[in-house]
Amino acid sequence: MVVRHRLITGGTAIGATVAALCIGVSSASAATASARLYVSPSGGGAGTSCADAGFSSIQAAVDAAPAGGTVIVCKGTYKESVTVSKSMTLAGRPGAVIDATGQPYGVGMTASYVTVSGLTVKNAAASDSAPGDGIITAGFGASGPVSGNHETIRGNRVIGNQGSGIDVETTSYTRVYDNVSKNNGIGINVVDDFGKPASHNRIIGNVANRNPGGCGIVLAEHSGAGVFRNVVRGNIADRNGLGTPSAPKASSGSGLIIAGGGGKGGVYRNVVEYNEFRQNGHGGIAIHVHSKGMDFSGNRLIGNVIGTNNLRTDAGDLKHTGIYIGSASKLSVIVLRNVITHNFYGVFTAGPVRLPGASTNVYSDVAHHRGAIKVFPATE
Repeated sequence: MVVRHRLITGGTAIGATVAALCIGVSSASAATASARLYVSPSGGGAGTSCADAGFSSIQAAVDAAPAGGTVIVCKGTYKESVTVSKSMTLAGRPGAVIDATGQPYGVGMTASYVTVSGLTVKNAAASDSAPGDGIITAGFGASGPVSGNHETIRGNRVIGNQGSGIDVETTSYTRVYDNVSKNNGIGINVVDDFGKPASHNRIIGNVANRNPGGCGIVLAEHSGAGVFRNVVRGNIADRNGLGTPSAPKASSGSGLIIAGGGGKGGVYRNVVEYNEFRQNGHGGIAIHVHSKGMDFSGNRLIGNVIGTNNLRTDAGDLKHTGIYIGSASKLSVIVLRNVITHNFYGVFTAGPVRLPGASTNVYSDVAHHRGAIKVFPATE
């Protein structure tokens, strides 16, 4: 398993009544609500459309936009890293590409209520001081990393970033939907690195395929703050964790992993439902609880479609497996109505694991519905 992340050290409706028709709206409020700034590689125009965009730099347009405004990124390639530090919308038109080569991230958010949509973001570089993420719900602030809540990340393509394609970092009530994350280190990463929870987020309808360095989707405890009450629904995460085939640096990863170590915090009360997981290095869904005393209660795996997985094997399990759950201490996970096909084991457990609802799973071409060992041998 690779659950990899580097810390940044460094980013109303109005009632339609007759009376309301008589109430004016101040020009300043109207201007803020409707402000649109356009960016194109040529830039320097009057700024009324993509044909005469006023800016050639996305960051310059973001800095100039009012809170609540919109920056339209027109077709073209922009070699930069963008930090959004106010509540606003960053909207890409077809063909809008941020090439973050050599940058710590493509788009970062240090304010809440930011929407990022329609962009292709690629090539961010990871290092000990940079996450290398395509889009991250955090960024460089004046005193170090700052994260936002209530973000919306929709309809983007994140490709070839060394860290995560989309990093749902120390954020709550954020929506990530209808994105494509391919060929990154990790597809979509939900973590609490900065000492506050990652909670109540919605990861819905995304494609997280062929991310070679790790998992398609990650829910992982890193700081003790907790990763909880997130919903992961209707995603596709296939052929992840297959980048380097041989030991000692072999990469492997699950379609989705719930993981943590360190003895504090936890990943709990999350729902993983109606997703597809096939041909991943570890199990289609994997749970790894590496330390005793952590809270991994109330997680529910419901109605997922899981094909052949565990191509690179997992701790104590050398066979193709649909769902792998390993824990250092007593653990109960609801496993309900999943469809598991073409594996040696349907569900494999390592350690003192209970699986309420597992009898409702549907198996096809599965040699053994259950496999188990008494101790979870992982040391990661």
